[in-house]
Amino acid sequence: MNISRGEKILKTFIAAISFLMVATLYAGDLKDDLKNASDDSAKISVVESMGNTKEQKYQKPLIDTLTNGESSKLRAAAATALGKMNAGINELQKAYETDDVYVREASIDALAEIGNAKSQSTFENATKDKNEKIRFSGIKGLSKTGRIGNASIFRNALEWKDKTTQIYAIRGIGNINAYNEWNYVKPFCNNADKDFVLACLYTAGKIQYTEALNTIEKHMASPDSDISKAAFEATSFYKPQVVIPTLIRFKRDNPTHPSLEALSATLKKLKAAKQYAIVKVSDKLNLRSKANERSEIVISLKANSVVEVLGHESRKYIISNSAGEEIEDFWYQVKTEDGKKGFLFGSYLDVINSNSGLNQ
Repeated sequence: MNISRGEKILKTFIAAISFLMVATLYAGDLKDDLKNASDDSAKISVVESMGNTKEQKYQKPLIDTLTNGESSKLRAAAATALGKMNAGINELQKAYETDDVYVREASIDALAEIGNAKSQSTFENATKDKNEKIRFSGIKGLSKTGRIGNASIFRNALEWKDKTTQIYAIRGIGNINAYNEWNYVKPFCNNADKDFVLACLYTAGKIQYTEALNTIEKHMASPDSDISKAAFEATSFYKPQVVIPTLIRFKRDNPTHPSLEALSATLKKLKAAKQYAIVKVSDKLNLRSKANERSEIVISLKANSVVEVLGHESRKYIISNSAGEEIEDFWYQVKTEDGKKGFLFGSYLDVINSNSGLNQ
């Protein structure tokens, strides 16, 4: 029997409505399950499920459980669930200040997960707590909400024998732009553990410090794609005029590097021009005011200088090089880093597209 197109649409619509009704009913079950749970273990399981959904409709029952839950483990589970939902900051802070050790540990970690600036002073105090777990969570939260005055706290945490906390401390130094702490962070960029290297490169980018940029450049050619990508991404925190020349030269010198796609993405983020040119002479190359070798010299560019390409003449020209040999190429109109415009002969340039590879 043939089914009409209208009947097919109707059946599909009914099926969709049925699915939504079942889903809605199921979603409401968690509140009922919490009310009907017969023991602590069952209640904790429901509370954990609420947190995993991250649905705001469960915020009230979770806050009620954190505030009035009978057992310490249940209240701690509610705190953790609220952290996953980014909810209940005031109640979590109160629980951290007034409840027992297990709820305090869960509450400060939940606050650190949320990372709201309202909890900044709470995190500062937590880093001084006698409880090690609370101190670790304090650094985690402070890494997201800290200010320049917290530099010494992060510096001290770098020496704590907990990898996760050390990584949060490294990133925290970057997030507060504490470039004076670079010498304490720098050794982590050469650590055998890649996670430390990635955190160090992040901070090297955030602090926008010349010495840190040198470290970033050394990691660009890493055979580990995660490290090279992190190095490229770190440059995106710097001013474009500072890092674009370095990135363009890297593209020229590493045409088959596996992370070139990440490099191109960084150039796009920096709003790089479509095309650049690198001066490839042994000494200097004269930037001419017009597209011929007899025109006025605007400036002399050093070897390996990078300039933005604005375009080139529609016809090729022949000129004589220093050895008296005739060479033929386009005259390229370019702009220097400080905004000077003029023309350079193509045979003395490596022309590179910022979103791909060599142009010639």
